[in-house]
Amino acid sequence: MNRLIRRRLAWLAVLLLILAASAASGLGLRYAIRGLRQKEAENVLVYYSEKILLQMQGTLNEADALAQTAYVMGAGEGEPATWFGRAAAPLLERDEVRLVCLFQGDVMAAALPAESFGGLVGKDLQDFSYIYTLAKVVKELVVEGPVALDDAPGLQSVFLFLQPIVEDGAYLGQVAVALDRDYVLEQLGLDELYAQGYDYELWRVEPQNGNKEVVATSRPQADFSQAQKEVFYLPTQWTLSIQPAGGWLSGGQRAGLFFWCAAFAALLLTLACLADRTARQNRALRRAATLDGATGLYNRSGFRAALDSWLSQPGSGPVTLFYFSIEGYAQAARLIGPQAEEAYLRSIPARLEEYIHSPFLAGRPDAGSYIVALREEMDEAQRKDFAKGLALELLLQVRINGEKSFLMARYQYALCQPGGGGAEDAVAELIRAYYLRVAEESPVRKLTEKCRQLIEGKNDVTFDEYTDIEMMELSKAFNRYRKQVEQLAYSDPVFAVGNRPKFLRDTNMLISYDKKRRFSLYCVDVCTFSQYNELFSVEIGDEILHEVLHRLSRPFGAYLYRINGDVFVGISLSNEKAESFVARLEDLFALPITVGSLSFPLQVRVAACLYPQHGDTPNALLDHIQSALRYAKESGQGAVIYNERLDELIRTEADVLRRLKESIQQGTLEVWYQPIVLLENGGYSAAEALVRLPDGRGGYFSAGQVISLAERNGLVEELGDYVLSRACAFMRTQGERLGLRRISVNLSVQQLLVGNSADHLLALIEASGADTGRITLEITESVLIQSLDRAAQALDKLRQTGIHIALDDFGVGYSSLNYLSNLPVDILKIDRSLTKQILTSPKQYALLRSIVEMAAINGLMVVAEGVETRAEQEAIASAGVQYIQGYYYARPMAEKELKQFLAEKSGARGEETALPRA
Repeated sequence: MNRLIRRRLAWLAVLLLILAASAASGLGLRYAIRGLRQKEAENVLVYYSEKILLQMQGTLNEADALAQTAYVMGAGEGEPATWFGRAAAPLLERDEVRLVCLFQGDVMAAALPAESFGGLVGKDLQDFSYIYTLAKVVKELVVEGPVALDDAPGLQSVFLFLQPIVEDGAYLGQVAVALDRDYVLEQLGLDELYAQGYDYELWRVEPQNGNKEVVATSRPQADFSQAQKEVFYLPTQWTLSIQPAGGWLSGGQRAGLFFWCAAFAALLLTLACLADRTARQNRALRRAATLDGATGLYNRSGFRAALDSWLSQPGSGPVTLFYFSIEGYAQAARLIGPQAEEAYLRSIPARLEEYIHSPFLAGRPDAGSYIVALREEMDEAQRKDFAKGLALELLLQVRINGEKSFLMARYQYALCQPGGGGAEDAVAELIRAYYLRVAEESPVRKLTEKCRQLIEGKNDVTFDEYTDIEMMELSKAFNRYRKQVEQLAYSDPVFAVGNRPKFLRDTNMLISYDKKRRFSLYCVDVCTFSQYNELFSVEIGDEILHEVLHRLSRPFGAYLYRINGDVFVGISLSNEKAESFVARLEDLFALPITVGSLSFPLQVRVAACLYPQHGDTPNALLDHIQSALRYAKESGQGAVIYNERLDELIRTEADVLRRLKESIQQGTLEVWYQPIVLLENGGYSAAEALVRLPDGRGGYFSAGQVISLAERNGLVEELGDYVLSRACAFMRTQGERLGLRRISVNLSVQQLLVGNSADHLLALIEASGADTGRITLEITESVLIQSLDRAAQALDKLRQTGIHIALDDFGVGYSSLNYLSNLPVDILKIDRSLTKQILTSPKQYALLRSIVEMAAINGLMVVAEGVETRAEQEAIASAGVQYIQGYYYARPMAEKELKQFLAEKSGARGEETALPRA
């Protein structure tokens, strides 16, 4: 009864699994079909979004030609009424054109038709909508619409095309053209999407309030939450969403999925029934499968089960296991024929019964081998005699070429104690001991040892020849295989050229064979090679590298190696001077490289070093030539030959690294602070932590050099953690008493992009006891823009705890002001390269004001760095900057000096002037 219940429960579970599998397969097909349709929609979406961009920026952009005319006629001077009217006349004759106007600077100089819009002339840019100011800020075409013109309430909605007039990056004015909404939408051809079976929705983000504004839609009530979307910028964010009008799955497809699930479930049920039937048959076979069919003895599994039963009996004595193997049994069996083999096998049980008089177990693990378990008290001599006698009993007689031959069974025995382990382990250990002993007596052992030597890395192993034909062929095969493995280990698989290990091996061989022979090393690096992979494809990049290798093979031949990516090293055995050889290498790349119809001019850097002047080992030579290449990159030189200056540079870097490691380990690395002034009250409410490494001569190493070396040598995380911990500890113990409400610490890209970086940084801050709301982490603008996607998650997690993020070196030229709202930062730090130009360049001063205005719009605070004079301070203050950091107020200073400095500024001690949260 219990067995029947268990069987029914098992079948219930199987049915549930079948239903789950059917449902899963249906879902899988559903997602696959949906994925195909989404892929198709994605392709359509890309085409239409590109079409919209081309229409907006090209065909429909009537403002561009007028802007060019305005630039030629001198948009910044003169009376534009006459020439602008003539230029715009053909445009105004078109029914879809509603307004054409010209701004000179920030003032509207002309507005046509004059009868409708003449009253706008003379108005300032700020009197119009925000979109006109946005065109001035971004200095590129801005498209807005559909909108209603404020000064023409009777007009229908229009699209505004605002084309700035720019000279050398300076804004001179702009041309605005308003086109009828229906005309623009007709030109975009969105109704074609609906004709193809897609619902569509074109919408944009209103830049002032971030609201979604629908430009056009096929059905206003349609839900586009599951639609495919494509985002583009004009330069405000526009989005085109499409989805099949009937849903991603049609009614026929849904019905097909239902029938598929039903059929799949029926198939699984049939298979389950067959599997159950097979399982029941297998159980019956297993019950009868413990015996060897040829001899009637136990087979291997049956013997193990019987021996386990013996060993588990309480009070049983020791058991001796004997293993017998007839070497060459398979060949002998073929010689004697199946009938004689069958007779021999059938005689085995009788032979065992006749020879053994004590309780025993016997099995035939495989053809030609037998195993016997004997329960009898025996000493070592008795076991040996028993084994010899039974081996004779198992003797196999073979007739070869009319002569009788006898195959003797070889043996191995071992004592097996009850409770000492299972039968399987005992049998396996006995057979293993047998084959280990046999292996020591055969040439295969030597062959195996040579293979082991190869695995351990020895390269002077040779496989001997043997008198045995099969062993000799095996030895030859191993020799061929070894050469193939060496080829794979020392060759670049893509370019069929030597790799770094081959370079080290070949160089070591050159030095070992003749230490007095001189040779030269040349390292060639393709400048900015990654841009070809990014702009074209990896295949194009590989073709370029193939041609580079082809050209380099001329001077280097077989001594050419691909060390890393696009870096190649060649060995020259000629006596040609390095300067002449480098010039020849540069000439190799004078002509562009052609791939298909594309032509690529390449620029290379070359580094050289000589043996033995610059190193007497392969690794030393490689290190020195890579140092020379690195120096060429940092100095901007096209070619560098390793010299004493580089030796001194390497020694200096080694000294800096040694001092840096020791000072971090000993806790003696200095952290200085530079106060930051809040202009509103003149108080010192914040400071930036800066690392200072003594040079041992009364001075300090350059902070930039220290950080660069730390980044190249894997110390930047340790260095950053040290500075952050010291700064946080200082803030906890001294900050509030000194009037500081925040401390800033620079963050390296390596600290930010490692796994769990946010958790690690938060753990350091919490361990110091500092309040996270008083900590600002600074990251350079270039690092953030280039790694925004990877860094955003970590920065958002840090900001959620109250930590502020400052964007350092802002203004160098990476990011657009239009994208400030998307950056995960709270503070902008204006770079010195911008602040030092504001007194001599009105454009730079205007840029500073634009940055401050955009920062205010996005709720960001602004800190100006590098302020050194009163004139700079006054100009920056007039631009609306809230905070100033620079030598004009205070230089970086040690902790003790900072305490004294802030103590003297007693007015700042009681003020609450922390950096407000963005």
